[in-house]
Amino acid sequence: MKRLGKSVQTIITVVILGLVIGLWSCKEPAPTLEINESIAERIIRINAKGDVLHYQETLFWDEKKFSEILADKSEFSYHQIEKFKKTYEVNADNFSIEFTNERNLTLLSCDIHGKFTGNWYDFHWFLNPLGLDFLDSPFDKSERVLSWKGP
Repeated sequence: MKRLGKSVQTIITVVILGLVIGLWSCKEPAPTLEINESIAERIIRINAKGDVLHYQETLFWDEKKFSEILADKSEFSYHQIEKFKKTYEVNADNFSIEFTNERNLTLLSCDIHGKFTGNWYDFHWFLNPLGLDFLDSPFDKSERVLSWKGP
């Protein structure tokens, strides 16, 4: 009887390991964001304060594209916010878009809720659309900052 119990345990363990390995190896690659050639540089900062993540995305544009953006700020703002919502699918509010003529830049800001649990923040919502993860991506680490430079 004890022998049968150990055999069943072994079979269950092997089946579970097989499932875990199978699921792990079938992981789909994360989708990546499209590259807009009019963007000269993109800087994203996320600061955590309490249970809220403060998101800021600064985009530096070439002069031609920035002139087009300034011609219809409200349309640009609407599309940037909708693109953010579709890309990240998070509970966000307090959206704003700022325009800085001297540097041809736009700044999208918002607050993200529901990503703090206990003592940690969940950043999968942010990393996956960029094709990044904490294990396989070459982040530069400092005491309070993770940074990554893309191609």
